[in-house]
Amino acid sequence: MADENRRFVDDFANPHSWLLMAESLHEQATALYRTRDRSSIVFKVDPNNAVLQQTRGLDKVVFLLGGFALENTIKAFLVYEHPHWISNGRLSANLKSHSLIKLQAQSSLIPYKKQYLWVLRSFETGLDSWFRYPCGLTIEDTEQERELHLSLWGGYERLMHAYGRRLTELFGKGWKGPHGFFGKWEMSGETLGFEKPLAVRRRGNS
Repeated sequence: MADENRRFVDDFANPHSWLLMAESLHEQATALYRTRDRSSIVFKVDPNNAVLQQTRGLDKVVFLLGGFALENTIKAFLVYEHPHWISNGRLSANLKSHSLIKLQAQSSLIPYKKQYLWVLRSFETGLDSWFRYPCGLTIEDTEQERELHLSLWGGYERLMHAYGRRLTELFGKGWKGPHGFFGKWEMSGETLGFEKPLAVRRRGNS
């Protein structure tokens, strides 16, 4: 059992694994968003053909991917800060949530603790309902489908960029996990929209 608990950390639950999942979801969300202007538009009209609501067919998928990218990124911070939350071969109850606001509140290292709560709240609304299903479990749980406005997407990108930058810094310092695990990840290239600059070696004057 001890070996299995260690493997759970090594292969699956360490903070870098959470980031890799977030990066994959973020890349897909970004790629789809760039095709948004070519996607279909769904109109909801009243009996007099007055437009009540319009949404792009692609928005729901981008919301879904972006929402889960945010969730996995925030959980990367939480696992980094609270290694015991992935000990003994199981996730802590503190990680078993889709509430981006509640998850983020548990981190002391995550950037923008207050400034972009509106972004988290917007992406959180449908993680348990309209992102994945046509309705919630009840009428009270059912949210109206929303449009992915330019300002909201801009806020999402700024938030993810800040998350990528901070995680790049933290992972470069190393992480001590449960069951004797230690990991150090030197990030290169782009991470959640943040691109780590290459170190410049300066030659001294002779």
